[in-house]
Amino acid sequence: MSLYDDAVLDPSNVFLIIFMVSMGLTFASFALGIGHLPGFHAGDGGVEAAPGGAGHLDFGHGHFHLDAGGVSPLNMATILAFLTWFGGAGYVLSSTFAFEGWAAAVLAGLTGLVGAGIVFVVLVRVLIPGQTPYLSADDFDLEGTIGRLTVAIRPGGTGELVFSLGGTRHAIGARSISGDAIERGAEVVVVREEHGIAFVQKFEEMLTERLGHARAP
Repeated sequence: MSLYDDAVLDPSNVFLIIFMVSMGLTFASFALGIGHLPGFHAGDGGVEAAPGGAGHLDFGHGHFHLDAGGVSPLNMATILAFLTWFGGAGYVLSSTFAFEGWAAAVLAGLTGLVGAGIVFVVLVRVLIPGQTPYLSADDFDLEGTIGRLTVAIRPGGTGELVFSLGGTRHAIGARSISGDAIERGAEVVVVREEHGIAFVQKFEEMLTERLGHARAP
């Protein structure tokens, strides 16, 4: 083996390479806006709060929302933090303090775990709670949205529904799914949307129906 090969395979050089590569990837990930990986959870069904006081009734398909408590410890930020601290600590231990390769690797691994743990805590406690929630296509699905009528629906007629979706307030023409009248100010649920018209049902009626089905044998 040549002197050049010995130099490349020297433990301190290996640690240095790991440190430089992981540090470069860390800077690149933050520059590209992927330095954080928020956690998500799928809704199991039910009424979920939405901005502006409205909500969303899940009819069975999952909707994803930001959940800081659901972040996996193994994500891009913590993995890069581990590798960076591992490489940096290993280089210092092996080159400055003359630790053997295996001893330097063990201590560097412990140091990397500490660094990854610090980054994980910062993600969960500071960065993610301060983010604007991620919006998926399902967040703009009108079906299941809860709102209030600002214009009453006459029998067989059309009223106006105001609701919050995707963080903003919207208004849309609304008709009763049953064709019955619904008074102004009533809280309703969008059952379906056709050609720019929301077909709605009173929230209380839908809730009563669902409870009845749940209790039926």
